[in-house]
Amino acid sequence: MRRLTDAGLGLDHGTIRLERTTAAWIAAGTALRDEVATILGDTVTAVAPIGSASVPGLLAKPIIDLAAGINQDQEPATVRLEAAGWLYVGDAGDDGGHVFVLESRPRHRVAHLHLVPHDGLQWRNYLRLRDLLRADPAARDRYEAVKRELFRRTPDDRKGYTEGKTGVVAALLSA
Repeated sequence: MRRLTDAGLGLDHGTIRLERTTAAWIAAGTALRDEVATILGDTVTAVAPIGSASVPGLLAKPIIDLAAGINQDQEPATVRLEAAGWLYVGDAGDDGGHVFVLESRPRHRVAHLHLVPHDGLQWRNYLRLRDLLRADPAARDRYEAVKRELFRRTPDDRKGYTEGKTGVVAALLSA
């Protein structure tokens, strides 16, 4: 946990703050990925950093996002994650799978984890978007412009901010 907070990660629930993804965030995300893979063991096929905080230099919320590709029912994974301090916040269905959060203190989130079927559409889209944003400066600029505008319009509405990105994500993935 200290590794995450020392890297400058963390955000109070419901708030928005955008910063440039740093090398420290990338390293913390990689270490957290490895930690989660160990916790989940054979309940998952793979764990991967996703989202803006996994794209060097991209404007992002200071929270690590991970996807874990489950290869069976999510219940065994839930038991292991909760025992390791992750909080289950519900099933977001096609909008994120089974979602867990890691907090450094109450309501101060440092990481989100999405359990989704391995190699299912959500899994593939998470990785496709991450890889596109890493490789394509035009896609990165387009995504970042939408994020800036949403932040300007909805600085205190994290749900609205997140939902507002849906259109640009769909457009980037369909290109």
